[in-house]
Amino acid sequence: MHRVLIVTSAYAPTMIADMHRTRQLAWELPALGWEVEILSPSVEYQPAACVDRDSAGFFAPHSTVHRVPILWRRLFKIAGIGTVGWRALLPLWLAGRRLLKQKHFDLVYISTAHFPLFLLGHLWRTRFKIPYILDLHDPPYKENSTHPVWAPPRLKHRISRMLAKQVEEKVIIAAQGLIAVSPTYIDEVRRHNRANEPAWSRPGRSAVIPFSVLPLDLREAVHSSAPSGPRKGPPYRVVYVGVGGPVMARSFRLFCRALSWLRSCCPVLCDMIRIELFGTMLGWRPGEARHLAEIASNCGVEGLVREEPQRVSYRRSFELLIESDGALIFGVEDSGYMPSKLFSYALSGKPLLAVVHREGPAFAQFQRMPDLGHVLWFGQHDEMPLEDAAQVLRDFLNESVQGQVFDRRTSLLPYLAPEMARRHIDVFEACV
Repeated sequence: MHRVLIVTSAYAPTMIADMHRTRQLAWELPALGWEVEILSPSVEYQPAACVDRDSAGFFAPHSTVHRVPILWRRLFKIAGIGTVGWRALLPLWLAGRRLLKQKHFDLVYISTAHFPLFLLGHLWRTRFKIPYILDLHDPPYKENSTHPVWAPPRLKHRISRMLAKQVEEKVIIAAQGLIAVSPTYIDEVRRHNRANEPAWSRPGRSAVIPFSVLPLDLREAVHSSAPSGPRKGPPYRVVYVGVGGPVMARSFRLFCRALSWLRSCCPVLCDMIRIELFGTMLGWRPGEARHLAEIASNCGVEGLVREEPQRVSYRRSFELLIESDGALIFGVEDSGYMPSKLFSYALSGKPLLAVVHREGPAFAQFQRMPDLGHVLWFGQHDEMPLEDAAQVLRDFLNESVQGQVFDRRTSLLPYLAPEMARRHIDVFEACV
């Protein structure tokens, strides 16, 4: 057995998007000859809303997990530093140093959207000569951005931006392997550093591996979802669960404008459905703005849209999917963005509609896999003509009203967790 130390920003019982890669690998890698140990900040670091007490069934029960306790809580609060990446950096470094002294690991894999944690690979490499591989969930540094992706727009932008550039120039370039959820992210790093010849540019040491689907997740949620019986309706429920707010404004506005157009020509169809949006704003409190509901109102379709911004648990998000009549995915304006739930939603068999960037990997996926579902697109300066968008939306809503179910398992085989784990191992072995 080989042994890999996987570093992530959160783990059980916390459910945050950037830890699902680690969670799935913990299930799959041992069967393929790789023992997994996980190093993570403890639950104390996490927002209380993201701690799912009903999540035990989604985690591999026999994984070895090392959780580091929180340090200097008050000091970071005074300094206004809330991100896990900076608060957990030193505790993780110390814990990892102890582990690497005590045990043999073939490599370190850092899979997180908290880019400061990439520094750990470089520090441990210097001390222990152990190869490290980085997993890019987002672009760490964007030349035309006023702040890095992990920092909200505050006065400390320039400092954070400088640090983001250093992470890319020193830490990512020195990695022995590189994995990314989107080809755009590897291309951007390569373009920024044309003069370098990083180790990960050698054959087999880099790969684009999108977020996969673990079939167990759907099976686990079926056990706790409402018993299936005769279909109810109308209205029929079309569900979206995930981040909303301003970041999804572009895609959701296109959807609402198409829905408004369709309502003017097919009012009976539209009156048979309701769009339900859940978990759109982390930390939302009653009385605060419902950004997507406001967009729906401005487009004249407020009666068809309901937004419940409070976060729902990971289990509940799949229960809502299973209980729905159709599923929605919305993208952001970053052309490299890859929705993490795309293949999970597709495997559910529900009618599926995505609104994504035309230059992004998600749109390309719909072009390659016609049975994946329906797609509306927007570009940097344009978007799908409304009449065409309304026609696509009508086809999707008709499928939802009719209760159609799509068996996409054959098409999705390359995107299931076992196959994605094998692709990871190809990179791991090339680096070892």
